Amino acid sequence: MLSLPYGSERSVAWAAEVMQRICHCAYRASVALACEKRPFPFLDRSKYLDGAFVRALPNDIRAAIANHGIRNSHLTAIAPTGSISLFAGNVSSGVEPIFAPTYRRAVLDETGCAREFELTDYSVKLWRELGHRTQDLPSAFVTTRDLPVGAHLEMQASLQGHVDSAISKTVNVPEETSFEAFRQIYEIAYDKGLKGCTAYRPNPLRGAVLAGGDAADDAPHCCVLERETG
Repeated sequence: MLSLPYGSERSVAWAAEVMQRICHCAYRASVALACEKRPFPFLDRSKYLDGAFVRALPNDIRAAIANHGIRNSHLTAIAPTGSISLFAGNVSSGVEPIFAPTYRRAVLDETGCAREFELTDYSVKLWRELGHRTQDLPSAFVTTRDLPVGAHLEMQASLQGHVDSAISKTVNVPEETSFEAFRQIYEIAYDKGLKGCTAYRPNPLRGAVLAGGDAADDAPHCCVLERETG
């Protein structure tokens, strides 16, 4: 929507700026809550302020924590929203890029049977509601299949420094991906200090939760009900 293709240098910088703003606002709000309701019970201010993440916070936030404490030990995370977001009109996939403009998603219902839903990505839907009726989307609307592995990991790395917990991130790779290339995803993620990185390579046995076009017709459902709650 901002003409920033996912994974581009500008998009990575912009996402980091947004996440930094969220992080700093959250910490300032938690200090304010500590003034009102007291800090969380196990706060050791000297140890807390010596933590690597807290040491990187602005001086005014660190000074406020030293003076007043903080209400929450941890404040930011980017959770898995694949199924949760369906309740809100498919509005968000967390840190993930667009999977496809339209796709099918298999979800287990209360009886344990798989049901498929035809979905349109929220940003694509909004783009068209704004009056862009053409089926052709701007070049910034890149999908998971358009992106190299590095784009996924660079985006996550740009946010991790402003997230004190973890980030849910899935790197979708083609079925023909070699074991060596698959392993390198985790090695790169480790070197970048990432938390919560998952790589998913579909195959005929596992199938896929998401499928675009005709690929969904014969795809087995890969999830049990417990995994669909995330």
